[in-house]
Amino acid sequence: MNHNLTSKNTKKLWIALVSVATFSFAFGQTNTLPNNGNVGIGTISPTTKLQVNGSARIDSSLVVRDSVVFNKTARVKTDLRVDGKAILKGDVVIREGDFRIKPLGDTTLFGDGVLMINSNGKVKNGGDLKSLIYNFPPLPQQLPCLTDANGNLVYSSPFWQAGQQTMFVLNNNCLPDVKVGIGVVPTAKLHIKTSNTFQTKPILVEDHTGNKLLQLNSDGLLYAREIKVNLDQAWPDYVFEKNYPLMPLNEVKSFIATNNHLPNVPSASEMQEQGINVAETNVLLMEKVEELTLYLIDLQEQLKTQQELLQKQQAIIDAIQQQKQ
Repeated sequence: MNHNLTSKNTKKLWIALVSVATFSFAFGQTNTLPNNGNVGIGTISPTTKLQVNGSARIDSSLVVRDSVVFNKTARVKTDLRVDGKAILKGDVVIREGDFRIKPLGDTTLFGDGVLMINSNGKVKNGGDLKSLIYNFPPLPQQLPCLTDANGNLVYSSPFWQAGQQTMFVLNNNCLPDVKVGIGVVPTAKLHIKTSNTFQTKPILVEDHTGNKLLQLNSDGLLYAREIKVNLDQAWPDYVFEKNYPLMPLNEVKSFIATNNHLPNVPSASEMQEQGINVAETNVLLMEKVEELTLYLIDLQEQLKTQQELLQKQQAIIDAIQQQKQ
């Protein structure tokens, strides 16, 4: 055996042993297993059963359980970060602070935003809450109309919109007719359906002092301070025109005996079937009032003529009686 080779190998072995001893001594300065049962990794003065100063890696599972306090199993005093998937089988209770999920995708949740859960149970950013109610700021009054490949007009849904202290639905030729329904899928511009359970007034308008300006009850009774109706026909002053064909009273009598209602006035059955047109009915009533006025004036003239004739006849009678005396 070569003596020089053996001497070199022995020297290398001693160097390795010294290195291991030095490393073990250095490592032992930050790790301890004292007699009190506390284990310290990265520290020589552990204050709990296990204290790790630095990062720790567990390639299997970690179970933390408190056998003294039943409802306390784990506690994290600083930040907790989960880079992978976290599965919670129990309830999640937040007693203090805010619950924030941020960011969601490539967006951030605004102060008045909403969270939405899709069909897969994933939480995502639902966007600005106002955008789910109406578009802000308002869209222009005329939107460009969209057409398909065949040139047919493509209708789009209208949007709730907002302006200065206003909220409205914009409609133009590019949109379907806007309908608003309360308690019902609307078939009209404003469609309100009352409930059989609650006798809620469908419409109630009050001024700033609480006085009722307009009230519509669930039984159809309408209250209002004053109602003005615009006329689409002439007010019946035409009755006083000289060429107005005033029906003679004997003909009026005959018409009433045959039809059981005044001329030019709908019958009771027509009123019940078709309802009453407020403006048209008031025009007819005024027409009859003015016709009655003409009849009274004519009767007044006839009475005056008869009175004058009677006075003349009485004067003749008085003269004849004086001659006989």
